[in-house]
Amino acid sequence: MGPMQDHNHWELELQEGRGGLRAEIAAAAASLIAEDGLDYASAKRKAFERISGGRGSRIAKSLLPSNDEIEDALRDYQQIFQSDTQPARLKVLRQKALDLMRLLKDFSPMLAGAVANGTAGQHSDIHLHCFADSAKDLGIFLLNQRLDAQAATLPATRPGGPDIEALAIQWQGELATIAVYPEVYRRNALRQDARGRPLRLDIRGLEHLLTDLKESVTRP
Repeated sequence: MGPMQDHNHWELELQEGRGGLRAEIAAAAASLIAEDGLDYASAKRKAFERISGGRGSRIAKSLLPSNDEIEDALRDYQQIFQSDTQPARLKVLRQKALDLMRLLKDFSPMLAGAVANGTAGQHSDIHLHCFADSAKDLGIFLLNQRLDAQAATLPATRPGGPDIEALAIQWQGELATIAVYPEVYRRNALRQDARGRPLRLDIRGLEHLLTDLKESVTRP
């Protein structure tokens, strides 16, 4: 069997066992995210390379797990292997994020990413979305608070769209990246994902999460 035939035969085998492969890749990616701090895309690629043994570099996207599947696997991994550390780390990050959001209240801050959805771990940073006419306005505010901000850019939220201006600061010993969106974007800031979960948390939403967590811990 030639190289092309061998590759096609292998892809056919993967398609026939797609469910098992997707779950295996999702589990491996979850481990890489939890233990090494990889982002979802990098973890997915590395997990596939590890499981495939380097074969099939142009695998069909339909054979790969979605980000939602990887997130589910990450939650399972954290519950099994990090139940004694991850919840405490998440609580610390959420409290620090809330302190920063209260400082930035005039910029309508929203918490995003792993700290918002509850999968933050030892390698996680704080990610906020703020709204202003320009990143310069937020930069001046941070400077007045004696916070050294480094300019950064984040990938566009849609294909062909402009890059997102951002500022990175050190906050209470954590890296906080603050993406700055035009004011007009604020109206859709609290939209939900396909599962009906909020993509971001405002100050009130985060306060409720921390209050609920505190009550669950102290409740007999």
